[in-house]
Amino acid sequence: MVVAARRRNKLRRALSVPGLVLAFAISGCTSTQWISIDAALDSDIPTARHESALVAHEDKLYLIGGRRNNPTDVYDPATQRWTQRASPPIEIHHMQAVSHGDAIYLIGAVTGGWPTETPVDRVLKYYPSDDRYEWTHEIPPARRRGGAGVVVHDDKIYLIGGITHGHMSGSQAWFDEYDPTTGQWRVLPDAPNARDHVHGVVSNSRLYVFAGRRTSRATGQDLDLTVAHGNVFDFKQARWLPVTEALRLPTQRAGAAVMTWDDEIIVAGGESASQVPAHNEVEAYNTRTATWRRLPSLQQGRHGTALAVVGDDAYIVAGSGKRGGEPELIDIERLTLPALSSSVTAAQQLPQQPITDTPSQNTTPVYQQWHTVTLNFAGPATSETEAKNPFTDYRLQVLFENGSERFTIRGFYAADGKAADSGADSGNIWQVRFAPPTAGEWHYVASFDTGEDIVLLPGSFDGEPLPLANSAGHFTVMPSDKSAPDFRAIGQLGIKDGYFVSAHDSKTWIKGGTNSPENLLAFYDFDGTYRVAADARDGEAAPAGDLHHFAPHLTDWRDGDPTWRDARGKEIVGAINYLADSGMNAAYFLTMNITGDGNDIWPYLTHEHRDRFDVSKLAQWERLFAHMQRRGIMLHVVTQETENERLLDDGDTRRERKLYLAELIARFAHHPGLVWNLGEENGPTDWSPHAQNTVQRESMARYIAQQDPYSNPVLLHTHATAHHKDEILTPLLGFDAIDGLSFQVDDPKRVNAELIRWREAAARAGHDWLITMDEIGPWHTGAVPDADSTDNHQSLRRHVLWGSLLAGSAGVEWYFGAKFDANDLTSEDWRKRDSLWQQTRIATQFMQRLSLRRATPCNALTHSYCLALNDGRYLIYSNAGTTPSLDLSAALGDFQIDWLDVMNGGALQKGSLERVTGNAERELGNAPMSDRDWVVLVSPL
Repeated sequence: MVVAARRRNKLRRALSVPGLVLAFAISGCTSTQWISIDAALDSDIPTARHESALVAHEDKLYLIGGRRNNPTDVYDPATQRWTQRASPPIEIHHMQAVSHGDAIYLIGAVTGGWPTETPVDRVLKYYPSDDRYEWTHEIPPARRRGGAGVVVHDDKIYLIGGITHGHMSGSQAWFDEYDPTTGQWRVLPDAPNARDHVHGVVSNSRLYVFAGRRTSRATGQDLDLTVAHGNVFDFKQARWLPVTEALRLPTQRAGAAVMTWDDEIIVAGGESASQVPAHNEVEAYNTRTATWRRLPSLQQGRHGTALAVVGDDAYIVAGSGKRGGEPELIDIERLTLPALSSSVTAAQQLPQQPITDTPSQNTTPVYQQWHTVTLNFAGPATSETEAKNPFTDYRLQVLFENGSERFTIRGFYAADGKAADSGADSGNIWQVRFAPPTAGEWHYVASFDTGEDIVLLPGSFDGEPLPLANSAGHFTVMPSDKSAPDFRAIGQLGIKDGYFVSAHDSKTWIKGGTNSPENLLAFYDFDGTYRVAADARDGEAAPAGDLHHFAPHLTDWRDGDPTWRDARGKEIVGAINYLADSGMNAAYFLTMNITGDGNDIWPYLTHEHRDRFDVSKLAQWERLFAHMQRRGIMLHVVTQETENERLLDDGDTRRERKLYLAELIARFAHHPGLVWNLGEENGPTDWSPHAQNTVQRESMARYIAQQDPYSNPVLLHTHATAHHKDEILTPLLGFDAIDGLSFQVDDPKRVNAELIRWREAAARAGHDWLITMDEIGPWHTGAVPDADSTDNHQSLRRHVLWGSLLAGSAGVEWYFGAKFDANDLTSEDWRKRDSLWQQTRIATQFMQRLSLRRATPCNALTHSYCLALNDGRYLIYSNAGTTPSLDLSAALGDFQIDWLDVMNGGALQKGSLERVTGNAERELGNAPMSDRDWVVLVSPL
């Protein structure tokens, strides 16, 4: 009686679902429409659920999981009966189940309530024959996620996509292989698109992934970021195929059900922000013709379930009838599949309705905004050492257009086009790298010319044209699917009111990172890298005997991170991971230090060349730079140092310097988070008189500005003393090709005043300078390791970090003193300054949340460093044991007082006084704890 009552209640719920039609199926009947079927009268009916899995196993359907801990419901199509079986050991949902061998596998799932669900940490197996669930292999912590697509191919199980932080954030393009026999987990190359709430299928040795979205409750975009195009992985070629317009899903949605039949991939149902009812559209992609057609719609739109095939019939069960979580459905719909065959008879029964506009769309490539587009062009077979120099005597130029936007991008010689991995020094491939700044349709036209030193001539010079296959084309650009701090989500860094701003949303971006080791690229796993013996200059760090290995950071490399040439490069990639994991977002490095302190970095074939470049080395640099951008690390590209300012063209910008700069720009300027630096300690001093003059540095800056199609910021690294700054910088005030200063100061206590002085001088000259505090003296000390700081970097924190930020700087980098362990040239382990990174992260992330543009220093209103924000708030640095005050004589109303713990971060705290009234100078009360420094935020109420 209890079972019968429950069955009647469920049936009553089913009948109450709007628009649901229940009908009895006639065994053996075929139809080209979905029909809703009911179980036999004496059979139970399934538990209402959504975000569950449906899978066919040995000719039965298994409905598993869903929100709440539901029983497993089994449907036998032969008898049309439901039976109820065991529940999973925990609540498990947002997963695609697969049948393999004698078990059903549940991987890539989450548990817990919306919106902060937790990824399940192990593989769960269900044995239908025993009605038994069993936990098995652990999923690697770094690869756990839910809402992933799961497929079986050649006895391995593959996971694609997913989300790491419930519905809040963390959509991924991850692709993994799991061996269900051994438990081995292998990270494979990321898919072209990140997505979650997705299913995958395999057809003819290819994995197809359609639909899904990038769920982002954190930004209020729960349903908005649906993924337009599908992705295809070819198992035979072991690579993701290019994304083309043919893969555009006609109806964008997530939580759709996907299956394969004959040569078609069928996508049914789903949810989106475009409508409240769940989608009922069913669309099929023909893998042979790369066209879409519409199939009969579902009787009831639904999402959060799956399609399963038994015999010649497709089934879909349960799910939710509206976007979100209700109403939960319990009915089955069935579609007889033979009628959908691509045969002539079937086509007559259901005429195809292609959705693509023109055949040309099928091959139109699809890229993403600010993601690198690399085009290969075949030219003459040559080599790095060929008599006719491939770096000077051939010129590839590509014009990219999108409406009124036009970019002329110079190409470069790329040997075999894969030199980072092959190490090749010869071949016939020239490449161009382009980062499209806007979405839309882009067209390009390439020209290829030859002539002596043609790369140094204006683009209008014809030269001798060379034939070029595929010299014109077009592609589609979609918005990026990445999230900050990835620079492909942030977009190019521009400058406004003395601060870095994001091209994506114009928000202020504050720099915090490392200035050392300056010879970061002197890494033993880069091709053609070696050190030339040289005596260290007095006042500088001495290089160690060997190149950098960064061995302590090998453990920071992760599966899926880049390598090159036989899995090289893990240590330096791991070092970047550590820096990013510490919350840092910038790294300063030289690209040429011939005759300089390290004498171990150059882009050339050898340290004696000036017009022949090492293609494989530069391709490996690019591999590292791309990873830095993905991890949110700005590329602070320092083109020379004080010892070699006149190495090229005796300081002028003629053949050698133009070629050097043009090559850097062609290969690396496409990275959106990049700044050019004219040189470390640029200009003459008493200890380095052989240096560039004002005309030479202006000429160099002007050339970079003219050649860089993206107009990346150009900075100048200063000398340490005030009088050297006066001599070198004063003539540059108002010069518009220099965007700012990379500041060096020899005494921490002078940072705030000097920075304010030069910001004000630039403003008076009519051209604001962005200033970043990048090298702190004295030269022998700088930022020492944590173990050598008796006061946990108190002077650096007060006077350099906060002293610069409250003077209006755009960020900081830390120089490692020359006379301490892990110095400016020898540092191998960034962990030695872990506390310094933490304090920097607290400061920069706090400042980045504020409205900083047009902020002005206000030290005169208090007895410490002070910055007045444009929204009426004030920031004041308060030393331990002091009671700060603020002159509010010119301010009306009440003000709230909050305190930031600059050592430990966390939420703002309250001190002894919560608010004050304007019209007078006011003490701000005592800090929450008097034994440490604080920053006080005073806000109008």
